[in-house]
Amino acid sequence: MLTEVALYLLKVLLVPALAGVVVGGVGVMLVARRAEADREQSVRRAQIGQALAAPIAFLASFLMETGPVGLPPAERWHVLPYAVGVAAIVGAIVSSMRAAWWVQWLIVTVILGALAWKFVVFPASNPYIQVGLFGSIVLMGLLWSAVARDACSVGVAMMAAIVFAGLGVLMILANFASLGVMVIAVAIALGVLGMAIGVLNLREAARLRAAAPAQPVAVEQAPGGVTCPAEAACELVPWTAAAAATLAAIGCVLALCGHAYNYGEVRPMHWAVVLAAPFFALLVCKPCLRGAKPIVGVAWRAGLCLVVVLAVVINAASQSGSDGGAAGGAADSDPMADMLGESK
Repeated sequence: MLTEVALYLLKVLLVPALAGVVVGGVGVMLVARRAEADREQSVRRAQIGQALAAPIAFLASFLMETGPVGLPPAERWHVLPYAVGVAAIVGAIVSSMRAAWWVQWLIVTVILGALAWKFVVFPASNPYIQVGLFGSIVLMGLLWSAVARDACSVGVAMMAAIVFAGLGVLMILANFASLGVMVIAVAIALGVLGMAIGVLNLREAARLRAAAPAQPVAVEQAPGGVTCPAEAACELVPWTAAAAATLAAIGCVLALCGHAYNYGEVRPMHWAVVLAAPFFALLVCKPCLRGAKPIVGVAWRAGLCLVVVLAVVINAASQSGSDGGAAGGAADSDPMADMLGESK
């Protein structure tokens, strides 16, 4: 049993996460190796890689778990790889554009929202739910774009990792464990990518301090159009609003899928609060972070985002536990055994 579990996690969780990290991290490494005067094109390519990291991790995990799916899909939730693939393409193309952050947000959310409204239809959907899906993609895309504009790249990646980890746990609580593992693979990819970017940013900061120790540090305009505070002059590859909006759109579709196949006691508000967790962190932290070093902002924002997500997960788990105990028999199920059975 332990061998099967280890092989399953390696196949569906770790290998896809590694694929996402490679896609998102190679471009940042190449930027770090180039001279500052030659970085502009490399930064654009690295931002495209960041936009593709999470979709690649999900697609790899989905294919490892279920194998290729036909068109039209045999099951409604098998539309997910097509939806995520289209989101990846749109996010990558718009990330490569030289446009204001609100233009990128608008293009991505309108295109992906319209496609989701038309083609991403799960059981028990109705016109109101589909309109709600469109609206949630636009709204969450705006919030996540604001996060990408205001926070450093490490903070964006870590907050996104926390959100997708929360969605994955909610899906497991909703008895949709196979999809939950796929989403957790995305969370691992984003978390490792964020740590790798943090290491490269710290190396860049050390290089800048060694090169000009006596120069005063001024506010600079980062390559992605993000105004960075003084200590963030070492920011190598800021996230684009398009990439952040793409993450939000994918999160909305996955959350709706988890809700549509919810056989537990996860409420709609649980999904919504987890998706909006980065906004709460920015709302609470921004006044107290003025003049602080970027690492302080990452710690505060990711920490508060984690607190919100943990509170939601604990609340959902407590409801599932009490209702499952009252129903009887549900507590005897083994989620890992169920996942292994689904994968065979």
